[in-house]
Amino acid sequence: MMEIVTRRWLRMEMGMVGGVCFFLLAFILAVPGFAPAQEKYPTKPINLFVGYGAGGSTTLCARALADAASKILGQPIVVVNKPGGSSAVAMSLLKTEKPDGYTIGVLPSGAVLSQHMRKVPYDSAQDFTPIMQYAAYTVGLVVRSESPWKTLKEFIDYAKANPGRIRYATAGAGTQQHLVMEQLAIHEKIKWTLIPFDGGVPALMALMGGHVEGLAQTSEWKTHVASGRLRLLALFGEKRMIDFPNVPTLLELGYKITNPSVLAIIGPKGLPPQIVDTLHRAFKKAMDDPDYNKLSDVNDQPRIYRDPTDLEKYLVEMNGEIETLIRNLGLRKE
Repeated sequence: MMEIVTRRWLRMEMGMVGGVCFFLLAFILAVPGFAPAQEKYPTKPINLFVGYGAGGSTTLCARALADAASKILGQPIVVVNKPGGSSAVAMSLLKTEKPDGYTIGVLPSGAVLSQHMRKVPYDSAQDFTPIMQYAAYTVGLVVRSESPWKTLKEFIDYAKANPGRIRYATAGAGTQQHLVMEQLAIHEKIKWTLIPFDGGVPALMALMGGHVEGLAQTSEWKTHVASGRLRLLALFGEKRMIDFPNVPTLLELGYKITNPSVLAIIGPKGLPPQIVDTLHRAFKKAMDDPDYNKLSDVNDQPRIYRDPTDLEKYLVEMNGEIETLIRNLGLRKE
């Protein structure tokens, strides 16, 4: 009998001890400063893949932004150039990196366009973790100053009245500027002719030499517009240019068309939410850095901000529009 009582007493004691331990643990976790500390991030340098050369505008602006973010994070962000395939090489490598926040990358428009032009081992809307959009490229339509067209409407009216007579140059078929010009042609039911070149500079020279009537291109034309040799009719982006504040965007002219342009910070798929939040807050604050602002203005990369959620949505929409256009134009190379 005594043995049974003893066993019951021990069970009661153990139960009481367990209860006390449970409530003590709950109390400790509830008290600020007693919760188990999460692993600090970052604790070492972060690599930032950029898919263009070291001296280009994409790298220069990305490095300025990364330097500003480094000061906020307390760790260096090292720009690692991985040129090739309009950033397709960099994106392919980034996709295979460990999602620990120590390797991230810049997603530019070229990498998005590449996946629809040819087979690449990534999907920019599905295979990465969006962190933040910080800018876009400036693209516009220019003509020679001695041409009769003072506005985009006059240019389009001429194209309507003279099917096939307008030749426009770009830095290649399937570029963002080419897609915008074809969207305009579809919208206005006009026909004009693309003359593709291997780069923006030769395309610019073709316009200045009178070999084409128009040039749809990134801002290689800026100094010539400023000098009066060329006339800027319209911009294809979401914002007007600081240098030419009187030139409207297509959106302002009533077209629901923008160039499919993006410059964004992304990471490998599966990046933990707390790391995404840390990086997002640092890069967002870095957008206010004076050195970065100066470089982005000089290189005509208007600052356009989208948070992780908005960027994810934008990339899905952007890919859908590009895929449709590329397919309809028959530009995909298998």
